Amino acid sequence: MGLLAHIGELRRRLLVCAGVFLVLFTGGFWAARPVIDWLERSGEALGMSLHVFRVTDALGILVQSAFWFAMILTFPLALFQAWQFVKPGLYESERRVTLLYIPATFALFLVGAAFAYTIVFPTVLQFMFGLSANLGLVPVIGVREYFDFMLRLVIPFGILFELPLLLMLLTKLGIVTPVSLRKIRKYAYFALLVSAGFIAPPDALSLLIVTLPLILLYELGIGISSWSQPIR
Repeated sequence: MGLLAHIGELRRRLLVCAGVFLVLFTGGFWAARPVIDWLERSGEALGMSLHVFRVTDALGILVQSAFWFAMILTFPLALFQAWQFVKPGLYESERRVTLLYIPATFALFLVGAAFAYTIVFPTVLQFMFGLSANLGLVPVIGVREYFDFMLRLVIPFGILFELPLLLMLLTKLGIVTPVSLRKIRKYAYFALLVSAGFIAPPDALSLLIVTLPLILLYELGIGISSWSQPIR
């Protein structure tokens, strides 16, 4: 297959992903309402009064919810389209192995997002509210601020939970080894700490709450790498 044929193939697959995303994004406006209602009636939002501070806040929440609804559901399709694009250049054994990474990747993203929403987000929120109470302040939470803060934790955690799977893939491809991962452990910890700094609020406890699971994920990745063998 020539260069132009490859470009045409890539364009076709990108259009498929874009078309599915637009359909899901449109449908997301109808799906957003029950999702928002559920989020407002669960977890830390229960019993909390959320306020609208700007005229466009309600529309912003709907658009934001529809966008992430479409992005998350399009994600496995995008991975499959990417796999289909590179499949002709893979050995049969590589095709079977890499295809299994698609559902595993999506599942790990959902696990990471669920972990962040049920454990990390409530813990950080309770700490922040406790700090406000100690200062004699009464929190007045905007609905846009609440959802922005939640997504700032949930989405990155879903992505970072892919770390063990990424290390397993790199090991199978012969790019890294358990020995090399152990050698760069301190640099990896520092990189994870910096990443946590972009996710967590600017306080030591929140940074610790976010960093520890990431370090455990890296160590889990080393363990998985130990029994993962290169494909060839």
